[in-house]
Amino acid sequence: MNKDEIIRNIIIERVKTMSPNVKIALGSDGRFLTRDEILKEIKTNTSTGNKILKIQLNYLKALKEGVV
Repeated sequence: MNKDEIIRNIIIERVKTMSPNVKIALGSDGRFLTRDEILKEIKTNTSTGNKILKIQLNYLKALKEGVV
């Protein structure tokens, strides 16, 4: 398993811990994604899924550095 796959799996597990009722707004088009839709986007490697991965990775890096 390479580094990218490990990071993807960590973020998938992180998203799985969210409440199934959570909805996250992405962009300004008023689109909301549920936890399961987020997981599907990440697992199918869509552009939205990749954006979610980047957002989550940036958050984890900031958390590590004590920024948040």
